Amino acid sequence: MNDLFLNLIKIIILSFSSFLLAIFLVPLYLKIALKFNFTDKPYKKDAPIASQLLKEKSGTPTMAGIIIWLPPILLAISIMILKNIFGNIFDFLNFLNRRETYLPLLGLFLGGFFGLIDDILRQINSIGFRRINTAFIYLIIGLLFAWWFIVKLNFNFIDLPNKRIYLGTPLFLLYFTFVFLAVVLSGDITDGVDGLFGILSFSIILILTFFAFINEDYNLASFGGVLLGSILAYLWFNFYPAKFFDGNTGSFSVGIAIVLMSFFTQSSLLLPLLAPIFVIESVSVICQTFSKKIFKKKIFLSTPIHHHLKAIGWHEANITFRFWVINFIGCILALI
Repeated sequence: MNDLFLNLIKIIILSFSSFLLAIFLVPLYLKIALKFNFTDKPYKKDAPIASQLLKEKSGTPTMAGIIIWLPPILLAISIMILKNIFGNIFDFLNFLNRRETYLPLLGLFLGGFFGLIDDILRQINSIGFRRINTAFIYLIIGLLFAWWFIVKLNFNFIDLPNKRIYLGTPLFLLYFTFVFLAVVLSGDITDGVDGLFGILSFSIILILTFFAFINEDYNLASFGGVLLGSILAYLWFNFYPAKFFDGNTGSFSVGIAIVLMSFFTQSSLLLPLLAPIFVIESVSVICQTFSKKIFKKKIFLSTPIHHHLKAIGWHEANITFRFWVINFIGCILALI
């Protein structure tokens, strides 16, 4: 009980530290974003309705996702260095661990880095990576992480209640890569309404952090805690009307973190419950694309579905709140 209480205190301290560090980075980020004109430049030539809906957001600072993924990485590195110099309290706060947090921190960095490159390219050519290039990049990253799970962690199974199913290398590789691409790309699709992606991600990661904690994976729970702290700081400025947007650097990094935490906590099969809005948004795009290709007819005015709802008159704040309620219910069911 004492160990559990101490680790809970550790997670709270780290979460609060991450929140403060992210808040501290906001003025620096805004200064750089405004100086170099890193602002949102909606470009959807093949989606005129979405382009019109996004027009009002043009000029808002973007790439603020760096506020989400940079604080956890800075904290992990700083505490490790201070631990080696001073020990004591920093030894207690250290959450850098090969088995639990090396991969999530690497995923956070890779998602943030490639997302940032995509965002910078978008400032130059108004498009960024083409969809096929984006999918290929994250396919490679997904395969890399799947290899790490199989070879380095000897992890090629799915846990069910009272039962563990070993998939074998080929099937696990296929399963992991599918889940990885589905979550990362769905998260990016969902990121289109003020505060929506942030509050959904916060809810999902909160439950995954709880899973890690009850599994006694305290370093992984600490990782979840510092990520929650930085997301909360981001949300402070991102609720309607948003002061800035996270860009792909935010959505991709957080999406990867969600996938990796779900596998480490053996809860990947619960992701449709943890992230029902991700599923709804992606299905709306798939159905729209299929209908247009096969029947030459649109199902929605625009996709993802949050664009359709906005086009028919829903206010952004209402979309965010109602989608969060749906996702919250899903998270509670997953927890049960």
